[in-house]
Amino acid sequence: MVSTRAPMAVQVSDPTYGPQLDPREGDVTDVRVDVEPVRWEPLSPAPRDAPELVFVDGVQQVEAWLNVTPHDDPAPVFGVAFAVGAGAVVADGARARVEEIAVQRVVLTEGGRCLHLPTQGGFSWDVRAGGSGDPGSMAARVAGFRRDLEQAIAERMAARDRLVVLDGRLSFLRETKHPVIGAVKSHHAMYLQGEHAGVVTALRAGQRTPLFAIGDDRFGWYQRLPNVGDAGWAGIVRGEVSQGFGLATAQRLADLAACTLPRYAGRPHRDARAPQNMQPIMALEQRLRHRLGDRRLAFRAVRVACAAAVLDDAPSGRAPLRVVA
Repeated sequence: MVSTRAPMAVQVSDPTYGPQLDPREGDVTDVRVDVEPVRWEPLSPAPRDAPELVFVDGVQQVEAWLNVTPHDDPAPVFGVAFAVGAGAVVADGARARVEEIAVQRVVLTEGGRCLHLPTQGGFSWDVRAGGSGDPGSMAARVAGFRRDLEQAIAERMAARDRLVVLDGRLSFLRETKHPVIGAVKSHHAMYLQGEHAGVVTALRAGQRTPLFAIGDDRFGWYQRLPNVGDAGWAGIVRGEVSQGFGLATAQRLADLAACTLPRYAGRPHRDARAPQNMQPIMALEQRLRHRLGDRRLAFRAVRVACAAAVLDDAPSGRAPLRVVA
C-alpha cells in the first residue's frame, strides 16, 4: 500500500549556532490568533516598492572564564572576559554599506567587586560587577551586553522612510518613534500549535501567515525565505513588531517584509545558517568579528594582564591576585 502522507522534512543546521527549533519550550507566553481579520492560511502580499532597508545585528565572543582568589577572602570570585559588537548595514537595491559599528570589551565579575585589568597588547577592558557565578547566568549577561548595543543602534537608525530589521526578538527594545521589525531565525519557542502551526509549514517563499498577538506588546508572523525549498520549517523566519504602532501598520510591515526580505536571503553554499541569516547580516558579522580581534590573542592578553589585576576593595600593597584563567 502506497502512503499518502507528506514526505518527512529534515533541517540540518550548523551546531556552532545552537538548535534552530526546540519544541520543549512550548507555550512560553499568551498568543492570540484572532487579531487579523483574514482566514488562517498562507498569505501572498502583492509586490511593492521597497524602502531603504537597514539590517542591525551583533556578535559576541567569550575570551576567558575567570576564577579569582582574593587576598582577604578565601571564597573565589568568578568572572568572564568577553567582547561584543553590533552594527548596521544599509541596503539600497543591489548596494549595501556598513554605516555604524560599535565594539565593547568587558570583564564581568559576580557580586559587588570589579576586576580591573591593565591594558595589554592593545586590548583594554571595561569593568562591570553584579553577575552570578553560574556560567549560564554569566553567558546570559554577555548576550545582554550584545543586545543592548544592537538595540541602541536600531533606535538610532529608525526613520520614516526606512525599514529597520533587527536580528532577533523585540522583547527588550524600548519604544521607538518609527517601527523596527524583529527577525527571529532560531525558533526556540513554539508560538503556534495545531492547524495554525500547519499554516507555517505550508508557506512558500514570499508568503506569510496572518498576524498573531504575542502577549500584550508584540504582533508576530511567520514567513518563508527561498533557497532551501518549501518543506517543514526550513527557511522560516518569525517577524515581530510592537503593538504600539497598531494593527494596520503591523499588516503593512508584515507584507513589506514578506515581499522584500526574500531578495536578501542567504545562500547555503556561502553561509551554514542560510537562508535565515541574510546576506547583508553575514557581511556585517564578518566585519564585526574582524573588529573584535583574534580570540586567541585576546585570551593571551587576559592571562598576561591578570598578573597585575586589581580587585575593588582589596587592600593595597599586596602581591598580585592569583587568577586561574
